[in-house]
Amino acid sequence: MRFALSILLLLVFVSCTKEVDLDQPFYERQIVVDGYIETDRPAHVFLTLSTPYLTHYDSASIRSSFLNYAKITLSSSKGEDEVLTIFREKAFFPPFVYKSVEMKGEEGVQYDLKVEVFGRTITAVTTIPEVLPIEETRVKATSDTTGFLEFAVKPSGQKIHYYFSRIASRLEDDDLHPSYEPMELIKGEGGNLIWNRLLRSTETSLYLEDSVSDFYSDYPRFEYDLRDTVKLMVGTVDSVSYKVLNSLFTDRANQENPFAFNGNSIQSNIKDGIGRWTGIGISGVKEVVLKEQPSAGDME
Repeated sequence: MRFALSILLLLVFVSCTKEVDLDQPFYERQIVVDGYIETDRPAHVFLTLSTPYLTHYDSASIRSSFLNYAKITLSSSKGEDEVLTIFREKAFFPPFVYKSVEMKGEEGVQYDLKVEVFGRTITAVTTIPEVLPIEETRVKATSDTTGFLEFAVKPSGQKIHYYFSRIASRLEDDDLHPSYEPMELIKGEGGNLIWNRLLRSTETSLYLEDSVSDFYSDYPRFEYDLRDTVKLMVGTVDSVSYKVLNSLFTDRANQENPFAFNGNSIQSNIKDGIGRWTGIGISGVKEVVLKEQPSAGDME
């Protein structure tokens, strides 16, 4: 099952499990937008209401927060316009998603989102940047049976690119989901290959505390079994989307570390709401059979 990042936007604020009796002050619920559009794919938008800090979270409360009666309009710098259609899809949770039917993402195009609900109008803007494909992959073995997966890209000139990596493990039998610390800022080095290490993550660990990995429970954290086959999708985002997504995943990582000082604030590119509207440049999914990969030397 694919979880919307809107669940993570809700859960990053819940880190204490001790039950206490506190009087909750008045709370004005905000509209949470979790939306993205990728190269050659339709736009996807999940729309929910934010909830107070002391709310008990379960599937019922998350489902009840979903907004399925909004008008969402997508427009592009090419002059396209479309009102998104709501679909019920069991592969997602919450199981409702607004999608474009005619419009699909295109590199170099700006996409404007307008949400109308409760008499409010929420807007956001994003772009799909230049797509940079994965040039090579390799494995940095840490033992005879485990290691790290690494990939290389080749940015031209000195331009800065912002990457968002997603992975799926055949042995874990999960769906594509963000790797651990999935955001990366990469500056071109005159056309040279730049190598990056992927850190394995469990799909549900991004959303649920004390999640259980069916296969990797007893393995070193972040490493893969060399018998695994990994699906890899590395997309590019613009600088604004990078800041928003990086703040979200940094906050989640800090919550897992009891010794970390979490001075990070969740950023948003949604005007008059919260959340994210992200354009992602992708060139498809690459399937990597780890045992067939060349071995990497020590990284500097």
